[in-house]
Amino acid sequence: MPWLLVLFSCLLFFACKKDQYYFDGGKSNPVFAGTALEYLKSNPRSFDTIVNIIKIAGMERQFNEDTLTFFAPQDYAVALLIKQVNSTLFTYGKDTVKTLTDIDGLIWRRYLSNYIFKGANRLNDYPQIDVGAKAIFPGQNYVAYSGDVFNIGVRYADAGGVKYTGYRQLLLSYIPNITQPLDNWVSIPITSSDVQPKHAVVHVLSTDFPFGADPQNLIQDVLLTK
Repeated sequence: MPWLLVLFSCLLFFACKKDQYYFDGGKSNPVFAGTALEYLKSNPRSFDTIVNIIKIAGMERQFNEDTLTFFAPQDYAVALLIKQVNSTLFTYGKDTVKTLTDIDGLIWRRYLSNYIFKGANRLNDYPQIDVGAKAIFPGQNYVAYSGDVFNIGVRYADAGGVKYTGYRQLLLSYIPNITQPLDNWVSIPITSSDVQPKHAVVHVLSTDFPFGADPQNLIQDVLLTK
């Protein structure tokens, strides 16, 4: 019957829309039979540069052994950072960065550590965050390996005009000044979540933000070494 065909088409359309915008789950099979470093190596299109930074930073052991949660920046985020770094270096008449090793390994270690947290936590382990209503849904603050404080929470979208009933998406937010913990957050959404290597959980960050929770701090550190 024609009306049944129309109904089926509508159901198919909305199912596809859900798949397009649903961020809870990461890979179809989230379990990875290897270490966190091996997972990153298995995805060179997204993480080849990140793997090299891990080596330069001397953090291979952590990514092979530690029980951790890694909010993984993608390679394009590093490209955005290098563009900013080189623009600043050029302005100051200094040699620009041509290879990753032109930036000191200790700097890479410091800012890579912003994305690493103790314990293997999946999306369901984090509380709800609403950045427009932090008093009601505040997420939770966590200390990264670097010692910096971040807020991590799950953002619930609206659906059909009903608040908080849509897709769920992890949000990682850098808190620049812990004495003002609700101000000036730098928030990065996660594009896929809950990839599970043997000892860790990996959540993949959006490529829209340059590497480093506060890239200007990283750039200043690079300037001091040039």
